[in-house]
Amino acid sequence: MAIAALVVLLLYGCARPQGTVATATIQPSATPVAAHAPLTIANPTFHSGEVGVTYAPVTLSAAGGLPPYTWTTIGSLPAGLALSSDGVVSGTPSQNGYFAFGVQVLDFGNNDTAGLPANIPIVPRVTASLVSGCATECTVELGCVSVCGTFGQVSGGAAPITYSLTSGPLPAGTTLNGLSLNGTFTGLPGRLQFTVQVTDGFGATALITARYNLLPHVSLASGTCYGDFGIGCSTQLLVSGGSGAASVSLVSVAQNPNPNPPGNYQGQCWYLPMTTPPPGYGLSASGNYVTVSIPTGDISGYGAIWTVTVTDHNLCGSGTYCSSPPATVRIGVQCG
Repeated sequence: MAIAALVVLLLYGCARPQGTVATATIQPSATPVAAHAPLTIANPTFHSGEVGVTYAPVTLSAAGGLPPYTWTTIGSLPAGLALSSDGVVSGTPSQNGYFAFGVQVLDFGNNDTAGLPANIPIVPRVTASLVSGCATECTVELGCVSVCGTFGQVSGGAAPITYSLTSGPLPAGTTLNGLSLNGTFTGLPGRLQFTVQVTDGFGATALITARYNLLPHVSLASGTCYGDFGIGCSTQLLVSGGSGAASVSLVSVAQNPNPNPPGNYQGQCWYLPMTTPPPGYGLSASGNYVTVSIPTGDISGYGAIWTVTVTDHNLCGSGTYCSSPPATVRIGVQCG
């Protein structure tokens, strides 16, 4: 190698003018630089969360560039959550809402950055509350079918929502359906209470206690109404059960085959058999009684068998209030 360099130097020197010194420069070879893929972020999957429920951690990942990586956010995560420098989002949300933000990664080898937009919805904490009609207790008349069974409502949380009875018996004849009771309320009147646990899709729970006042089904006693031309007749029929009579209805009028009251002899002009009420008759409900009256001065007399019912303001079905079984009023008014 030294001989070859000398030959080159001599040849080169022979071609130059005298007095000029020939030199040769040898360039060192360049050090190769390793190539790196561009810095990228694997598209993260952020799930929703719930206020007060520990957020299942989400780990971010990057590729390319020159590790190590450092992670930061652009904008704000939901209150209560944080992003660690090594790319883990965790914490317990303290505020509900829809939160949009960005995540950014920095590689310290090349000082490159990459970012992606992201969002996390946070739902309110699941709660269960009584409906207004059951704030103190739910009043239900025995014989009601399902429609009167709703006692509570759920807000917040995430699907699926499940319900379980934790204490107390349900009213006889009913089953739990969410925060409602299905079936026909049967059994004995009285008060009872039970507690239901509500559990949502994040495992959050809420308790609700319902109190029921079960009323006897409304009923109306039968009776008689006897009188004469001078006094007519009037009688009161007892209403029991339910929440008090709201209205009374005349269902039918039939002939009275024997209108004579006990102790009166046959053959006297006691009645004219009728299938309609007489003019001026009275039929009204007030308090715990239904009053039936036949006016005075009916020269022909009046006799019939009325069938009546009372209806109160408690629901027994969809759009249907509770009504009593039919009661009969046997009427006989002597002619004048």
